Formats: sequence, C-alpha cells, structure tokens
Amino acid sequence: MKLSENNIKLIFGLKLKQLRLDKNLSLAELAGRTSLSSSYLNEIENGKKYPKSDKIALLADALDVSYDKLVSLKLTKNLAPVSELLESNILEQLPLDHYGIDVHKLLHQISLAPLQLSALVSTLIELAKGLEMTQNNFSKTAIRTYKELNDNYFPDLEDAVNSFLKKVKLDNKPPLKYTAILKIIRDEFGYEVKENVIPESAELRTIRAISILNGKEKKILLNKRLTDSQKSFIIGKEIAYNYLNITERSYIYSNLRLDSFDQLLNNLRASYFATALMIRKENILNDIKIFFRKKFYDDKFLLSLLQKYNASPEMLMQRMTNVLSRYFNINTFFFHRFNTEKSSGIFSLSKEIRLNTKENPGGYEISEHYCRRWLSVNVLKELEKVQRKNKKSDQALAGIQKSVFINSGNEYLTISIAKESTLLKNTNYSVTLGFLMNAELKHKILFADAGSIPVSTVNDTCERCQIMDCKERIAEPKAYENKMRLMNLQETLNKIIQQES
Repeated sequence: MKLSENNIKLIFGLKLKQLRLDKNLSLAELAGRTSLSSSYLNEIENGKKYPKSDKIALLADALDVSYDKLVSLKLTKNLAPVSELLESNILEQLPLDHYGIDVHKLLHQISLAPLQLSALVSTLIELAKGLEMTQNNFSKTAIRTYKELNDNYFPDLEDAVNSFLKKVKLDNKPPLKYTAILKIIRDEFGYEVKENVIPESAELRTIRAISILNGKEKKILLNKRLTDSQKSFIIGKEIAYNYLNITERSYIYSNLRLDSFDQLLNNLRASYFATALMIRKENILNDIKIFFRKKFYDDKFLLSLLQKYNASPEMLMQRMTNVLSRYFNINTFFFHRFNTEKSSGIFSLSKEIRLNTKENPGGYEISEHYCRRWLSVNVLKELEKVQRKNKKSDQALAGIQKSVFINSGNEYLTISIAKESTLLKNTNYSVTLGFLMNAELKHKILFADAGSIPVSTVNDTCERCQIMDCKERIAEPKAYENKMRLMNLQETLNKIIQQES
C-alpha cells in the first residue's frame, strides 16, 4: 500500500504500543529496557516521530520481535480497519483537526474495538469508495455542516465588514458599484486590475479571476465575461483576504478543487465578507421586512433587489439565509442551487444548505433523478421557454410554490430565481429557498397563506417516490419498490412465525 510519511509514523506508533501492551510493559519499563526516554517513546506511539534504525533495533530487541516485523507496514487482524482507513486516504480527506479530533487517538480506539465495530468501519469505507466520496466532497459537506451549525451567520465577519466600511468611509446607500470597489482595492491595497489578460478559451472559460502576489506587486486578472456584480464580488473577496489577513487561500477563482480544508473555510469567510459588503445587513433586513409584509407574493419586488444591490440571484438568496435565523427567527429552511445545460433535461445540484430540516432535497444526486415537481426545476423550464422566444434575453425569472413532501407531509413555501449562467456555456441555474410552513411562518410572511400560490406534492427523487401516476416522472421507482418488497416479506414472515408459535 502507498502511504504518506505521516501514516507510516501512525502505523509504527500503533504497532509499538500494541506490542508493548502485549508484553504488559509501561512506557517507563520500556524506556528502562531501551535507554530511550518515556517522553520520546510517547511521541513515537502518538505518531509524531519515527525513530532511526539504531533505536528501532533497541525497541525490537526489548519487545522480542524482529526488526523487519516492527518496521513492516503489515498490520495484525485487529488493526485491519486501521489499515483500510489509511489505505483509503479518507482520514487525510476529512478535516478532523478542525473538529478537535486527534487522528491517532481515533485510530487507537478503532484498533481496540470489537470485531463487530471493525466490520462496520470496513463497510463504511467500502460505501465511501463506492460513492466516490472525494476529498472535495468531504470538505464541502464539512463546510455545509459548519455553516448550518452557525445558522449560516457569522458575527465576527459582520463586525469586520462594518469596521472596514468605516475605515474607507463608504456610505450605506446601495448599490456598491464596481467602479467604487475597484477604487478601494487600488487605493487601499495597491492592486492593479486587468480585464483582458485571461484568454477566451473553453478550458479557461470558468476561471473567474487570477490573483498574483509577487512581493509588493499585486495584480488581479478578471475574466472579461463577468458581469459588474460578479466582478464586484471577486474584488470584495480579494479585499477580504487582505483585510482579514488570510494567507492560506487559493489564488485561482474558480470551481476547481481547493488544496485543503483551510482554503475552503477561508474561501467561505471571504465570500461571506464580500456578500455582506455588497448587501449591507441594515438594508437587506429592511427589504426582507417589506417583502414579507406584502399580502401577495411580489416577484417584481424580489427581482428588483438584484438591481438594487448589483447582485446575482445566488448572492441575494445567500444573504437572506445569513439573517433569517438571527433576525426573523425563521430557523427551518433549505437552500439549494441547480445547474442545467439547456435542452438537456438534466438538473445538477451544485450547492445546498439545510437548517433544522429533515427533508433531503438534493441528498441523492450521485445516482438518482431529482423530483421534477420541485420549483427549482420548474422555474428553469420556464426560463428556457422565455429564452427560446428571445435568444438575447438575460433576464432573471422568479417563481413561488408550496411543496408538500409526500413521505413526511411537511409543507414548504419555496421561492426561486433562475438566470442564465455567465461563465458556463449554454447553462441556466436556479437558486431556491424553502421555508417550513407553520403558524409562526404565516404570521411573519403574510403572503405565505395566499390562495393564489400553486401547491405541489413532491418527493426527493423519482426512484424513491410512490406517486405512480406522476406525469413528471422520468425514472422508475426502483428504490421505493424494493423497500415495499422487503416490508411485505417481513410481514409475511411475521405471520408465519405467529401461526407456528
């Protein structure tokens, strides 16, 4: 197996500790037999140090094992799950240190676990491999969880934005125009900004910007296809990296894999800062209040906010998720973004947040087909109809729907905005907010109970759906049918057992 230097240290430390315990030796006793200090032995066992060959020879002699056996990467049966974990590289992909988890202690606990738990660990590893759970997937899931645990609201970043605004003496009146933010990054941070350097090729189409820091020289190269709001957002992120003194970062603005969890976390912080800079908290709170107090859903007002803040639909919706829990006590909602290549009929989830909700829209994107009754899909279909009539149209389209999940009976008020992607060729995207309907929500969002809002019964995916007469279905309900088969089998077996008891 191909292992990193850190994992080789971990394996050696685990083997050493196991052999020591098999001999009923304390660290002090082993230290006495080898003339090595207890603290040094402890560091070896914790995977922090790997001894030189002369010290390995002393340890092998003291434990009555061969040198080759001690340094071999082959693990004993009870350490098999540890071996599988290290071989799979899953531990390197998970940002365990950010959650206060000591990798060595985790591996040690697994090594002491009974065979039943070992079998479970091995099964989970195989599932992870089968689901292609890459480092980026793990890290993105960890970031999503991090956002959800904080209600997607970060007071320190809100304070940092306020401090920065006072420093540069910007007024609070939207929009923050591109010319204004361009002047800030030039005057405050000494950047040169270029917009015609990145070649217009297929492979570079999705590269939004490149940041170049070479000593005192600072440049940011912007993709010329970006809209003003996208350019403002990129400049806002670059300001955040500088103002927040973030050094662990990517210098390429794109959807490419980031090198570490730290980079992904710092990307989140910079994005939050940039969005809060463009859509000030006081302003968006007031606009949300106005929107929610309307007796009827007003899509024109919602879409007008895009122009008011010089923002993309995703920036606007994400900013709303920042403040809903803290300032409106709306604590149960989901957010997701879907992309679709025009005329393809394929809808791909690219981002999601779930706050205090057990509904799982978007949770089966690896192999199943999303419910075509979702508003996020329907609004994309409607946008495509508009674009067929007017090919030059770059307008955004908004929609609303009450979505009732058939399995739980939970009803969500869903609001969605769809627009054509600037960088992804021939692609549209939609962003959707879904609020759990209850008495409190109806009190806060006056139009939530309006009879004019269409209602649709939905499910997670076609494969899991029991609505057999669904006209929108595009895949057979195999997962649901298999579930029912197993339930019927269990009922039949229970009847046989009862009759014979």
